[in-house]
Amino acid sequence: MEEKKALTSKRNVAIEIWRFVIAIAIIGFHTGWIIARSANGTNGYWMETSNWFFGSSEVLLIFTLTAGYFMVSHFKKRQKDPKYQERSASSRAWEYTASRIKALLPVLIIGYILGVVICTKYYYPTYNFRDICDMVINSAWEFLGFHAVGLRSTGGEFFNLNGPLWFISAIVIVGYFLYWNLCKNEEKTAGFWAPLIFIFLSGWWCFTNTRAAQTAWSTFGLQTASTNGMGGSATDATATIGFNNGLLFVLLGLLGGMILYYLIAKLKEHKFTKTGKVSLTVLNIISSGLLLWYTIYQPTWFNLDRWTVSLLCILVIALALLNRDGLTKALNNKVTHGLFQYLGSISLYVYMLHYPIAILMLRVLGPNSAATTYSFWKIFIPTVIITIIFSMLVKLIMDETILKKKKA
Repeated sequence: MEEKKALTSKRNVAIEIWRFVIAIAIIGFHTGWIIARSANGTNGYWMETSNWFFGSSEVLLIFTLTAGYFMVSHFKKRQKDPKYQERSASSRAWEYTASRIKALLPVLIIGYILGVVICTKYYYPTYNFRDICDMVINSAWEFLGFHAVGLRSTGGEFFNLNGPLWFISAIVIVGYFLYWNLCKNEEKTAGFWAPLIFIFLSGWWCFTNTRAAQTAWSTFGLQTASTNGMGGSATDATATIGFNNGLLFVLLGLLGGMILYYLIAKLKEHKFTKTGKVSLTVLNIISSGLLLWYTIYQPTWFNLDRWTVSLLCILVIALALLNRDGLTKALNNKVTHGLFQYLGSISLYVYMLHYPIAILMLRVLGPNSAATTYSFWKIFIPTVIITIIFSMLVKLIMDETILKKKKA
């Protein structure tokens, strides 16, 4: 009985597997699409443009859904502490945000430093010491985690150093406001504002065909014209006040995760029959298969709309968190449980560190010849391997220093 209880109390690794898979897929997206297009012909290096992992730009939603779910989970656990409840909403929200910053900001800074070191040597080889100093100083806000709100180098260079870090800063910033609202009034936040904003914001995004992008800007009543395939870019001519699309994307995902927490808490009270569990298993297998198919190689003859993919993300995460279907139970086996849990624990590190490593691999591998076209897999595979090893090292350092838990 005790052994069964210990097993069920372990972390649900079905979620961790998804987080790790998406992190690896994002490496493929940046390697085969963004870096390939921005690097072709630069300094004599060429890379074939590829649709491999192109769909992973949409399934990044999985990270935000899980972040929103566990944010509410953290809130509910602390809610049981009377002394904690006596504190102001702002005090509790700042404490929660501080814990997120403590866990993420050091790695975010490492990611930017890695970008400076690698990209100024291989992406901007003509930069001298003064240029590098200018870039670092003018990007101080980015080192402080404000990339997502638009506070970044106006010269545009730093976007190419480690642009994916907008996502990390967006989670921290949006998370503060949502946690404050939970502390202030959980009933109104969870029962009214979260579903209201989720429904209307997602409907507007679907109607305008908007995508998550840190360079895109959405204004009230106006979507800026698309210039980069990511939903538009703000310029000094954008007179109407608005929001960075990256913040809106993360807000949408965190709200979805919050809603999932309350729905799943209710569903866990339901006693599923064998038929019900089989139905959930079939639904999970189909949803997971379609999502992986879309993520790995976005189909050309069987197209899934962006919001259909979002629904698939919600389904697979909800089923994994519910933990009642056969597929989720199979993934939570004793043999691979520890491995899957560890891979999930480094998933955000993989996301935060991969971009400059991908650029390094593109520049280092192969002869310096414009006639040479490097294949996607030749760059992608070593990038994944080196990123995982480096992420494991960073996690070890973080666990032994900043995140080290005090012994009781």
